[in-house]
Amino acid sequence: MRLALSLKPARVPCTVPFDYAHALAAVVYGFLDRASHDYARFLHSEGYRSGTKRFKLFTFSQLLIPQRKIAQSGLICLSEEISWQISSPISEFIEHLAQGLLSLGRMRLGENEFGIERVEVLPVPRFSSEMSFRSLSPIVVAVGSEREGKFGARYLRAGDPELPEAIRKNLLKKFVLVHGQEPASREFVMEFDGEYVRRKGEEIYRLVDYKGTKIKAIMAPFTVRGSAELIAMGYEAGFGEKNSMGFGMVEAV
Repeated sequence: MRLALSLKPARVPCTVPFDYAHALAAVVYGFLDRASHDYARFLHSEGYRSGTKRFKLFTFSQLLIPQRKIAQSGLICLSEEISWQISSPISEFIEHLAQGLLSLGRMRLGENEFGIERVEVLPVPRFSSEMSFRSLSPIVVAVGSEREGKFGARYLRAGDPELPEAIRKNLLKKFVLVHGQEPASREFVMEFDGEYVRRKGEEIYRLVDYKGTKIKAIMAPFTVRGSAELIAMGYEAGFGEKNSMGFGMVEAV
């Protein structure tokens, strides 16, 4: 399920920092804590486990600001109303989130306060075995890499042959966690829009600073083919990794 929030800035214009994903994640946990401290603490500290991996099973978009300009200090919001989407396949998450945000009625992002004007449950797309999506927040996939004797993360690029399989495995783990069984089909292939990637070049990559950690992610439209159940899971919980940090949210084209 997906909620769309319509937000009204307390003052216009206002400045939003470039790297605000960690602040939005804190807002989500604040909404949850308002409704259920125990659930918020569980999700933040533990999450849903699959072997050694832990998943929060939610994702959120970037702030969708219709009128804005870029300044040295950040994004200058010139809009009287902006929107933000939050999504999860977990009904308990959505219920607590809705209770919390309706109870609070406002949110803070840095020095800015936003009133919550409306909360809307968005209609679910009709999922099929082939769909196209565009990113509402960048997609990140990392694999272990050793360089000069040091082990670290290597962030995959749009054309990396490892990327579709890494995303497929990630979706399978999420699906089993949510549904308690594997999907009817495990087939999944993902391909970024080649023409868009060629035209934009390095512009499709975002280097996000998340509390001091540099994360390289991809912001580009793509097509997926295969299991409609896995595609639906990507739509609800996010494609790729670090979804609860504001990565991997998409909308159907």
